[in-house]
Amino acid sequence: MFGHLLLIGFTAIICYIIGNVVYNLYFSPLAKFPGPFWAKVSALPNFYHAMTGYRHIWLWQCHQVYGNVFRFHPNGVLSTSPNAYPIIYGAKANVKKGKFYEVWPRNVQNLNTLSTVDKEVHARKRRILNGVFSEKAVRAAESFIIRHVDRWCELLVDNTSSGWSEPQNMTTLAESLTFDIMGDLSFGKSFEIKEKKENPFKIIPHTISGYMQFIYPITQSPMLNLWVWLKPRGLDNIFQHLTPKEVRDYYDFVDANVLERTKEEEEAQLKALDEENVRKDMFHYLFTAKNPETGEAALSPEELNGEANLLIIAGADTTSTALCSFFFYISRSSLAYNKVVREMRETFDSVDEITGGTKLSSCQYLRACLDEAMRMTPAGPSEMIREVLPGGIEVDGKFIPGGVMIGIAHWAILHSEEVYGDPSVYRPERWIVDEATGVTAEDVALAQSAFQPFSMGFGNCVGQKLAILELLITIGRTLYRMDVRPAPGSILGQGALELEWGMRSKDHFKVKDAYITIKDGPLVQFKKRGS
Repeated sequence: MFGHLLLIGFTAIICYIIGNVVYNLYFSPLAKFPGPFWAKVSALPNFYHAMTGYRHIWLWQCHQVYGNVFRFHPNGVLSTSPNAYPIIYGAKANVKKGKFYEVWPRNVQNLNTLSTVDKEVHARKRRILNGVFSEKAVRAAESFIIRHVDRWCELLVDNTSSGWSEPQNMTTLAESLTFDIMGDLSFGKSFEIKEKKENPFKIIPHTISGYMQFIYPITQSPMLNLWVWLKPRGLDNIFQHLTPKEVRDYYDFVDANVLERTKEEEEAQLKALDEENVRKDMFHYLFTAKNPETGEAALSPEELNGEANLLIIAGADTTSTALCSFFFYISRSSLAYNKVVREMRETFDSVDEITGGTKLSSCQYLRACLDEAMRMTPAGPSEMIREVLPGGIEVDGKFIPGGVMIGIAHWAILHSEEVYGDPSVYRPERWIVDEATGVTAEDVALAQSAFQPFSMGFGNCVGQKLAILELLITIGRTLYRMDVRPAPGSILGQGALELEWGMRSKDHFKVKDAYITIKDGPLVQFKKRGS
């Protein structure tokens, strides 16, 4: 009897699998979309490539084979058409965030702007963050940025009276700077990661990278819906006990500093301190944000914690990735290097002049070099996935029905031959209209149409102005003070012939995808200017 039931159960499973395959191939609304056979019938290929860390390369490869729109999942399609950006990510796009974003919060109280799916709640949180990153707030942050950048520059050539420094890993250098800046802007306390002395927070960037590499494949797995369902039903508690000590230490640091800064803000309000005597960091603007309807605090203590955590991780990762990419490519391109160094040293009479303002923004070639670095290595190589709402949308003349996952894979579109012609070449000149180089206004407009490093619409990066200011000041003050070169003989961070298609060029900065960009390298050396 038991054997008979087992046979019936096994037969039912086989029939279900066959039926599912037949439906996905012939009767699904996405049946006519091209794509890998196994990706059409199962989410396993998508999950597998997320596990490897090179999902962004797989998506790029698929676009090379199947065209601008292809089916990467039984219920998902991706596009590399610049025209699709406003359709998918625009403020009025007929889409919403999906289950992908519900995996990330450590519990239901710890939601932040990124992980909030409800459109109304998200809009409320975004209005608050808009105040955190207002023009006034960004200007207030500049002094904090400059202090950290100047100290960072000192440490780059510390104990080097003349000649080149010892080889240094740019990933370690960039992450130490950006995490220290974001810690200071968020809590008024630097992690002190960039300092040479040991402290328990030096491992934070590595710990966060490891955590993201663990969680990201879950967001791409066939069990995504089950995982989201289990989270508030005990899975979050299990994970809390299994969380590595380093991550718990980081959470404790965030919790303690949110509590401390809350007390400082409350005391400042009780004492009715003048604006000039109040520390204007990002936490200040989060804490003082008011609900326009009630006049009470706009964020609960749990929401303050969630937003502060997001600001540190998102703010530090995006800028560190851009810095690593910039120094990888600029140190390997003598033409671009000489042009950008000359621009910085001829535009400014002293390093103290390199601050936010018209003079720095006039450095056209510096910005072109930065934009090209962010194109070559986007901070977030894959797509920001959306779920199409009832009524559907149309992408490249193809109808996408409600319930389907849709997105634009950043790495793939930023390495599109249709848009960039020579996408694997680091060429800052592509961003500047110039008759001498043959770059027309139409060329630049096309390049910019696909270049959305901070996304767009309601889900764009609210801190992009701060990020660009931080990057320009860091690069400008560094190149004004010193020279940089790749460490002789080092291959860290570069592609190799034995790797798969899309990663074989030694002139390409090789990274991994874990929603954030996981990098290692390049090894570089610095030398004081004129030494």
